Amino acid sequence: MSRLARGAVGVAVLSVVTAGAALVPAGVAIAQTNLLPNPTFAGGTTAGWKGTNAALSVVSPGFDSGDSYAAKVSLSNTSTSYAIYASPKPATNVAQGTQLQGTGEVLGISGRSICLMLQEYTPGGALVQAAKQCVTGSGNWQPIGPTNLTVKNSGDSVGFRIRQTGAVAGDSFQADGLVLTESVPPPPPPPTVAARWHMDEPAGSTVMVDSSGNGNNGTLHNVTSGAAGTSGTAYSFGGSTVKSYVSVPDAPSLNPGSADIHISFDLNTTSLPTSGDYDLVRKGTFDSTEYKIELLQSGAITCVFRGTANRNATGGSGLNNGAWHHIECIKSASQVQLVIDGTVVKTSTATVGSLSNTFAVNIGAYPGSEWYKGKLDEVSIAFG
Repeated sequence: MSRLARGAVGVAVLSVVTAGAALVPAGVAIAQTNLLPNPTFAGGTTAGWKGTNAALSVVSPGFDSGDSYAAKVSLSNTSTSYAIYASPKPATNVAQGTQLQGTGEVLGISGRSICLMLQEYTPGGALVQAAKQCVTGSGNWQPIGPTNLTVKNSGDSVGFRIRQTGAVAGDSFQADGLVLTESVPPPPPPPTVAARWHMDEPAGSTVMVDSSGNGNNGTLHNVTSGAAGTSGTAYSFGGSTVKSYVSVPDAPSLNPGSADIHISFDLNTTSLPTSGDYDLVRKGTFDSTEYKIELLQSGAITCVFRGTANRNATGGSGLNNGAWHHIECIKSASQVQLVIDGTVVKTSTATVGSLSNTFAVNIGAYPGSEWYKGKLDEVSIAFG
């Protein structure tokens, strides 16, 4: 598990632990945390650091006027390179894709090359990759880095090292203000709302208004508007007796292609289908590409996404209890997920492929059959 070294700069989002502290779950942001041990060599000690072909000591003053110490790294043999490195490795059991950044201050002999290196290792100690940024010594304090590394494999560890090459007898350099943090990438853009139907139209309405700005308005067919809803009013569907549904014409904005898909709505019913199923939201047919959500005879919900492959996620029960339930069907590049009332009830590994067709979106029925009986509210379709 990852270690949290002492220090307070930057941001880390690793699973970390320090002596006497509680474990912090992976993925939880820890504000202003430097993963390195003793990064300013406070108190005149090099604890948490070791040398390769080098003897370590402390000198005063250091780079930081608020701290009177820096590490001095002196060549200890006839090698042409020598280094200081954090020991043990400051980041362990790191998640794949984690982005780490190292920086610091060094004072080296004029003309000598000094590099800040981040190195990824397997649990068995094999080197996976290394990244480095180098400076040419000037005889004065100068910044080094940033050195950036994106972790390739979950469970690996990352080491921090500063190394001088081209060394000759008598060489040394100093290091201070060392930092290793997670470089947090910007969040992905929010999904694009293709259609959002609040279903707040008053009783007697025949048009379902799309509030997304895309103009995907629908036509009510034997649907009762103005029913009590979760937010404002809702639509009431009468099942096969009255054959009620809402149709929304096909439009480019309703075809996701290969983008992620997020469909959500609120459902309230005391009925279950006695044959077939209830189609709740659907675009496409079984012999074309399609996305659809159905309520089954068992009381479960199924999310279906059919592109070059057909994948679904099915789960839940007891949804015909006359209470409101929030349903979400989510397709990403690698999975299909069903969420009911905020709880993930089913996740299926899936590569669906591109999804596009010329069919209308139908709410409350498969055209000509599978008529839903109950209420729906706040239907939303988003892509990306």
